[in-house]
Amino acid sequence: MALVALAGLRLAASPVLKKLIANASTYLGVNMAREFHELETTIMPQFKLVIEAADRGNHRLMLDKWLQELKEAFYMAEDLLEEHEYNLLKRKANGKDFLPANASSISSTLMKPLRAASSRLSNLSSENRKLLRQLNELKATLAKAKDFRELLCLPAGSNNAECSTLPSAAVPEATSLPPLKVIGHDMDRDHVIDSLMKTTATGSSTAMYSSLAIVGVGGMGKSTLAQYVYNDKRVKEYFDVTMWVSISRKLDVRRHTREIIESASQGECPRIDNLDTLQRKLTDILQESGKFLLVLDDVWFEPGSEREWDQLLAPLVSQQIGSKVLVTSRRNTFPAALYCEEVCPLENMEDTQFLALFKHHAFSGPEIKDRQLRETLEDFAEKIAKRLGKSPLAAKVVGSQLKGKTYITAWEDALTIKIDKLSEPIRALLWSYEKLDPCVQRCFLYCSLFPKGHRYTVRELVHLWMAEGLVDSCNKSKRAEDVSWDCFSEMISVSFLQPLYGCPTPFGMHDLLHDLAESLSKEEYFRLEDDKVTEIPSTVRHLSVRVDSMMQHKQSICKLLHLRTIICIDPLMDDVGDIFNQILQNLKKLCVLGLSSYSSSKLPESVGELKHLRYLNIIRTLISELPRSLCTLYHLQLLLLNDKVNRLPEKLYNLRKLRHLERHVDYIDTSCKTLLPQVPNIGKLTLLQQFEKFSVQKKKGYELQQLRDMNELRGTFKCHKSRECHWKG
Repeated sequence: MALVALAGLRLAASPVLKKLIANASTYLGVNMAREFHELETTIMPQFKLVIEAADRGNHRLMLDKWLQELKEAFYMAEDLLEEHEYNLLKRKANGKDFLPANASSISSTLMKPLRAASSRLSNLSSENRKLLRQLNELKATLAKAKDFRELLCLPAGSNNAECSTLPSAAVPEATSLPPLKVIGHDMDRDHVIDSLMKTTATGSSTAMYSSLAIVGVGGMGKSTLAQYVYNDKRVKEYFDVTMWVSISRKLDVRRHTREIIESASQGECPRIDNLDTLQRKLTDILQESGKFLLVLDDVWFEPGSEREWDQLLAPLVSQQIGSKVLVTSRRNTFPAALYCEEVCPLENMEDTQFLALFKHHAFSGPEIKDRQLRETLEDFAEKIAKRLGKSPLAAKVVGSQLKGKTYITAWEDALTIKIDKLSEPIRALLWSYEKLDPCVQRCFLYCSLFPKGHRYTVRELVHLWMAEGLVDSCNKSKRAEDVSWDCFSEMISVSFLQPLYGCPTPFGMHDLLHDLAESLSKEEYFRLEDDKVTEIPSTVRHLSVRVDSMMQHKQSICKLLHLRTIICIDPLMDDVGDIFNQILQNLKKLCVLGLSSYSSSKLPESVGELKHLRYLNIIRTLISELPRSLCTLYHLQLLLLNDKVNRLPEKLYNLRKLRHLERHVDYIDTSCKTLLPQVPNIGKLTLLQQFEKFSVQKKKGYELQQLRDMNELRGTFKCHKSRECHWKG
């Protein structure tokens, strides 16, 4: 419970809020750096001690009330500060800025006193009086941290700031996949492969496949063994087409059929709502090939779901006998339609194999040249491995967390872990989570917004983490994108994300890690995955949608007045135009909006009312026309378009915070981009990171001098009919 409260507090006290407050102190005169320091150096690092001390002194109710007040105050302050900044950006876009953007430093210095006087006068407005009142209330609430420290007799904190930049030299590049090394499963692999390559009768005149199941408790290595088999040279040569789909508990016939098609064709499945059409398409693909292998990872067969399984497996018809379905599951009961001929229970690893697995991850960092230190750490490794309950997932995560650490205290701390049963590796995962940098913790929790089995891409998460304000650069020389990439790399380094083999997009999260993220973030994040859900908790601020129809959930969603995120994971089956208009009317605090299957060709004008919006993704929609009001979304940082948008609003240059403007053909392969229409006065978008081609024209707004201040451009940039320039990123 303490960790849930701490996680919620860290999400509320986001880097973007602290940056806004720091900026506000210059023109609103409310400085709370000292109060933030007390919170970050005393309360947060000693949160467990705070809770324990509060329990001992019967102060827990008072502490819980303060934490809730603090969270609400953080969110309220961020909303008001963003609205204030929005109005400043609006004035600048309308040409009412006190000084032009290219004013000299001398004139800027001379005008500073006048600007300060103007700011103080503007503070007298009713809007700013409300903001000042809220900031002073937040400051007073923050100040109680010192009172609690003294009341609970806690020592004063250190000077370590939370916002430390991750050491980029210690983390690998996120783009280079680590080699798949499997320890202790060679005999299991060979047995499974032999069974897969054995042609047997299925007992059915129509089914041209049979199945084999790998069964074991969570974190035991079932998926790892399946990957080992899937990527074996013998398997690739024997089967003509191989497919990998993660079921992850809830079977969805339409969605999983689409994923099987995408895995078989290694590309996007056209948007088809009709299940019969989808199944015929899959049947055609399989009949054109020979033998197939389909891996269904993490299957949970629920009684009463036989009909859905019959539907999913019906198209699996091959021209040749010998096709197979390989299943991984925590249970050993399966639907009849799978024709499961053999169940392979995964046994515990031998002690020597388990120790080798732990050491592989713990010592995979830089070589330890000090022989005595290496021997000491080897001794610690043996003791720690004995406390991990022979859970391969625990060995991987704890070992990865210790990788590169040469100070004894880190290894001694790992000896506090004790797993009594193989089925309880969550303690080890929690220990590893607590060792993460707070910035990485926030990013990890955000991953729970996506369903189990989701295929994470680097660009997707980097863009969303930035837009949500989860990461920011304390070092002015480091971009928020770079900090996000460091967080992603760190999650790979500690095995919280791992490469997915045989999938078009390469990273996944183990179910148990996903469970951990979900349990810690349940007050803030919610996945709408079940049509039976009738109510969404009022504390939810981030929502993902994965249902066929949003119509029945419209009222529940519109009640979430503090909602900041709506992401549609899968295409919706109904027309969301009316629902979207209602959402725009009610949910004014949205920062992130990812639409899917929006059937109208035009984005409504009312989108301009979303003053806080930083991220808009319409790649998976039919939208081809953007409204003029889009140019009033002054906080917008990322605008991701589909290839149907052939014209941009004339005043797009008013979006001074825009960092990424992209147009995609394929929503699965986000590297598949097309050239954007020209943007007049593009020189005002000085934060833009990439723009492939600029056509110099004689018309105003298309002059070569537009490029003068665009110093953030990365990659290759082409000046049409002029010369090609390169910016190093």
